Amino acid sequence: MRFFSLILLSLLFVSCSSSTPENISKSVDQYIAEDNYQTALELLNNADPDQTDADLTKLQEKTYLNYGLYLEYRGPEDSSMRDRMTSALEQFIKVLNINPNNEKARSEIQQIMSIYETMPDRSPGESIMEDLRKLGFDY
Repeated sequence: MRFFSLILLSLLFVSCSSSTPENISKSVDQYIAEDNYQTALELLNNADPDQTDADLTKLQEKTYLNYGLYLEYRGPEDSSMRDRMTSALEQFIKVLNINPNNEKARSEIQQIMSIYETMPDRSPGESIMEDLRKLGFDY
């Protein structure tokens, strides 16, 4: 009886956690609210686009944008400001690779880069600068 109960409970758990479009969107929103961006991105990367009507690309754009904002303004306390800004730029670049017209990502990049411009001999790194140039930024 105990074995049967465990199997039934397992099946119930699996059926309730299926990745319906509504569940994916809600799960992503919940992960973003918890600042759990890696888990949200894993869920989106592992989702089968044929099994969902959710716009996975839009959800990825939203997650990367929120991840970048988190890193820029709050970020992990154990990381330096430079590391957080560089990581935020990486997330905003991912947003623009999905949607080149995302104005929020563009304005955040401009804000971060204006801070870098005030510090002589400081840069987020050549690979980020190259990615920014590919997106039409001239730094």
